[in-house]
Amino acid sequence: MTGPNLGIVCVAGGSGERFGGDKLAEPLGTTTVLECSLFALRQAFPSAPMSVVVAGDRMPFWLERLGTEWDGLRYVEGGARRQDSVRRGVEAVADPGIEIVAVHDGARPLVHPSDIRAAVEGIGSTDGCILSQPAADTVKRVDAWGVVLETIPRQDILLAQTPQVFRLEALRRAWYVGDFKSEWTDEAALLESLGMTVATVAAKYPNPKLTTEGDLAVLRAMVNDR
Repeated sequence: MTGPNLGIVCVAGGSGERFGGDKLAEPLGTTTVLECSLFALRQAFPSAPMSVVVAGDRMPFWLERLGTEWDGLRYVEGGARRQDSVRRGVEAVADPGIEIVAVHDGARPLVHPSDIRAAVEGIGSTDGCILSQPAADTVKRVDAWGVVLETIPRQDILLAQTPQVFRLEALRRAWYVGDFKSEWTDEAALLESLGMTVATVAAKYPNPKLTTEGDLAVLRAMVNDR
């Protein structure tokens, strides 16, 4: 999938309170977390139209930070919910002829370009395809008090990552048919709830997500190791 029928959305989200500010602006190597994500996406598909969705109060910062080096990048103000932000970002790259959209969480800055391409190619004849990781640990299901109810076979568990890739027509149909007042964890969950088919592709390279300061330390160590 190398032609103009692919659009890419990178969701930067809002401020990270754990960091006292915008976690995607944190230094990572010689650049920032968000720029690492954007660079990987552009490496994978250099000619694809790409939007970056950022919180409104962070738009001036990112316009100044990215403006000169990211020619053609489409800036979108995020919505109240993650799913609103994704929808705005998708519509921003829905040029005539676009059939597939890849949605990536900017908080996964070390995603490998080959894994991005694998997720896009993995969609095949399905409605969507998500990059994933097999569960390495034993998985327990617990009740509200943290008491173990059962052990779930880990061979039945996949941990969802991004990018998540969708047919634009399927995504728009899901938005039209689904209950947009409800919230879902990701667009794959929305498609699943409507009986659409979502495939998975296993990531071949580490693709950790930045959530805590501990995660940031791990990401920096990985960058330094590279």
